[in-house]
Amino acid sequence: MKILKVLSLTAIVFLLTQCYPEGPQYVDEMDLVYTNYDPSTDFTLKHTYAIPDKIMKIDDNLINGGNPNFVKDPYATQLLEKMKLNMANNGWTLVKKDANPDLLLAPVAYELTTTYYYGGGYWDWWYGGWYGWYYPYPVTTSYSTGSLIVTMLDPKNLSPDEKMRAVWGFIINGLLEGSNTEFTARYSKGIDQAFTQSPYLKK
Repeated sequence: MKILKVLSLTAIVFLLTQCYPEGPQYVDEMDLVYTNYDPSTDFTLKHTYAIPDKIMKIDDNLINGGNPNFVKDPYATQLLEKMKLNMANNGWTLVKKDANPDLLLAPVAYELTTTYYYGGGYWDWWYGGWYGWYYPYPVTTSYSTGSLIVTMLDPKNLSPDEKMRAVWGFIINGLLEGSNTEFTARYSKGIDQAFTQSPYLKK
């Protein structure tokens, strides 16, 4: 079962226009939080979890086979602590990975820059006349979005090819605007929202 789904740009734009028919006024209004889970999982039978102390970045270096990069501190630590706080508030106990936890939380970060090219230009004309030419020139605009993707894995429920089953997860997606402090604050708020949208995790 595929737990996580990626929203297309078209779907994102549609959702935003439904929430803000006059258009979003602030960058945080464009943040999206998506959650999904495996309904066959009985979370009441699970009690412990483990989480790494770093957030790995999915970037060109990793995709091309290089060593992984990680989200820098203090921002990574702040996001990880926010996840731990929400897990504790929902009754979960944090243990080390080698302590045979019931579940694992696997966070990764992903950044995407989208660039649009379109025609622009201006009209020029003869002085006192009506004849003119259009001088085209390329216009570009771009924006960067970042995603925090967190997957909850069941290490005791393996597929035939020995892969851990994903039982819950969330994606926070938003524009990479503002300072790192502001960005981290927005994503911390998104983590809270992800747990609010997932009442089945509550003990």
